[in-house]
Amino acid sequence: MKIAHIYQESNIRFYSPQAAQVHIYHTMRGLQQAGHEVRLLGLQARRVLFSEDLAVFTTSDLPASYYARQGISGSFLFKGFESGLRRVQSELHLPYLALFDSFRMAESAVIHLKGFDLIHERFNLLSMGGTWASRSLGVPFVLEVNADLLRQRALKGHPEKGFRRWLATWATRISFNAADKIICVSKSLRDHLESSWNIRASKLSVLPIAADVIPGRQMGSDQVIRRRLGLGQEPVVMWVGGFFPWHDLDLLLESFGQVLARRPDARLVLVGDGQARASVEKKIAEEGWQHAVILTGFIAHAQVPEMLSIADVAVVPSAPFSADRGGTGTPLKLFEYMAAGVAIVATDNDQAGEVIENNQTGLLVKAGAVDEFARAILTLLDQPELRVRLGRNGMQKAAEKYSWGHYINQLEEIYSTVKQNAPTKPPVAVIS
Repeated sequence: MKIAHIYQESNIRFYSPQAAQVHIYHTMRGLQQAGHEVRLLGLQARRVLFSEDLAVFTTSDLPASYYARQGISGSFLFKGFESGLRRVQSELHLPYLALFDSFRMAESAVIHLKGFDLIHERFNLLSMGGTWASRSLGVPFVLEVNADLLRQRALKGHPEKGFRRWLATWATRISFNAADKIICVSKSLRDHLESSWNIRASKLSVLPIAADVIPGRQMGSDQVIRRRLGLGQEPVVMWVGGFFPWHDLDLLLESFGQVLARRPDARLVLVGDGQARASVEKKIAEEGWQHAVILTGFIAHAQVPEMLSIADVAVVPSAPFSADRGGTGTPLKLFEYMAAGVAIVATDNDQAGEVIENNQTGLLVKAGAVDEFARAILTLLDQPELRVRLGRNGMQKAAEKYSWGHYINQLEEIYSTVKQNAPTKPPVAVIS
């Protein structure tokens, strides 16, 4: 099958170790390994990145051949008009509407995707490129949705307002209606889209994110990582992810304070970065925990398994932000912890409660329960046999149900069903 994968995010850095990029990388790699032809299109300023290999995930230094041909959007007149309008927009503080970017993406897709069987787009706010391209080419359109981004913007403290909110709502509805299939990363998100956006249930499929099991728990690098972080043999509690509101880092820090009171030798390693980092650093300084809490910042995604090799306990604290409030419901870290064979403590929210079997593949704690979360961590630190059992069970479940190979198999089934059932679409000259 010839598949196009589109992500209309301005200046996307595919080599960055963030969840969206990791997801796209494994999707593209897995489909290619399964024998499909896959083309990736993404925005780079006023150009469209175009790739048939995985080099875009390793470097930003790409030759001109990695940029798509453009028609009208690449012309001197178009660029001049766009520059003038953007200048006025900036001076008058008018909202960014992404219309030029959507046209640019759709036009490049139409040029480069003739003869393709299907377009798969990762949904982004005000992103119309995939929708317009699929209509222009008359091919099936699969939309992957990881959150209600309008509500997530509000959750992050940047709610859409006025005309931009109206346009974002309109564009979202157009994309949802145009899609032949919408892939949701969690059941809670599926239910939210059905109830809040009035999408029929038959259009929605649930496909959680995945992670690959790395054979051998220690992978030979644990002592190297410990030395790099200034650690000896102290027990390590680890968290991996973005510092965002739906990851309840306040709960984690409060809980770790209790853990530290009982186990002064315990260490907390926070892997990642994001908007809440400043408040995390402030809390650490106020409590005098600089000796016990290590912040690594962003690391390459390929290094995450190595980092997890030193973890005795991995944690998934999640605030009760359901999909209808902008939460994703599907933390990538959960599957990576399981694949690494690390014992898990998680709040019983959304997908964590669906994936983890309490006392079998991890320990589940009620959302917001600081004392209970601390007790669960201490239980695992104090009971090595329980840690090993939960980690082993989690790894087995990851291999059986949540590997990237399993993910790709399910994705292929979705694609096949869409191709078989999608109505014939004569090309419409939205972009020509």
